[in-house]
Amino acid sequence: MALDDGAVVIPGEGHLYLDLAGTATRPTDPYNPGPDLVEIGHTSRESPLTIAQDGGERTTHGSWQNSALRESISPVTHMFQFALLQWDALAYQLYYGAGGTTDGDYYGVAKGTPQPTEGAMYIRVDDGPQFADFWIPRVSILRADNVELDPEALTGFPVQATVLGVSELADLFQVGAKRTYTPPAP
Repeated sequence: MALDDGAVVIPGEGHLYLDLAGTATRPTDPYNPGPDLVEIGHTSRESPLTIAQDGGERTTHGSWQNSALRESISPVTHMFQFALLQWDALAYQLYYGAGGTTDGDYYGVAKGTPQPTEGAMYIRVDDGPQFADFWIPRVSILRADNVELDPEALTGFPVQATVLGVSELADLFQVGAKRTYTPPAP
């Protein structure tokens, strides 16, 4: 692969969209993803997005005659982690779990084991006039860490969107190349 100075990304800004019905398709216009994908609100600039994985450990299996005969790799789970800064019903649902109730200014956290919120997710990472993006047809979102109140910083709800498979699709999720925005033809 050749060096491509234009393919590197400085993530100056980002936008995260969620479709709670899980029926959205990959947007044809990244800057106007359509009515099904709603922006989730402000997220932390200090730790805007972490793309992580769990699993993928490699194990070498050997025979008496060949100490490195085969290799196996454990299953991998992919996660996108970010902190929701808005103290609103959507942030509470994504952090505390689905099934809560809204009563005026209050969100009632459901009893028992938290239930993740599932849906489709679209993430656009802006680098000046260019962008790269992620299309995740199915995620499960729930708290990722404790909420810490710091009087000198914005306080957020750290959540993790775990990527789930869709049986009918060949890809788990898609990553878009860095490119310049071209509005779709009317």
